[in-house]
Amino acid sequence: MLSAKQIAPGGSGRIEVAVNTQGQTAIHKSVVVVTNDPKQPQISLSLTGMVIPEFGLSERFIYFGSVPPGKEIVKELLITIPPEKSVKVLSAESTDQYVAVKLESVPGSDGKKTKLIATQKSDTKPGYHFGTVVIKTSSPLTPELRIPVRGNVTAASQ
Repeated sequence: MLSAKQIAPGGSGRIEVAVNTQGQTAIHKSVVVVTNDPKQPQISLSLTGMVIPEFGLSERFIYFGSVPPGKEIVKELLITIPPEKSVKVLSAESTDQYVAVKLESVPGSDGKKTKLIATQKSDTKPGYHFGTVVIKTSSPLTPELRIPVRGNVTAASQ
């Protein structure tokens, strides 16, 4: 978005550029500005930056692996909030009825580290199962973190 359609020689203006930083740790983008100046018909602007996520995850998904029926499996994931961020982890729930989740604050982290504990229940039916852990946050930018959950309960031996 431009602050003005025309800028007088020697004047200044503002150009707003939006960049989707989801899933990135560093960005480098270029914007070409077209002018009516015969000496400089185009100007290339470069944007470079580091992306500091509101929430760091020790894992991007939870995989319980292949397990026999009747066995409970527990996986843990660490959610970290950078010191300069003032957001909070509020709650977690699983869309998979066979996966229970709970949150535990890491002692001594001043609320900046939370452990997500996901448990595949022992009564999980045989076969592949898929779901999502949905973590609610206080962030207006990232109100939810969605973590895929996968697993396979093998059929009982005959």
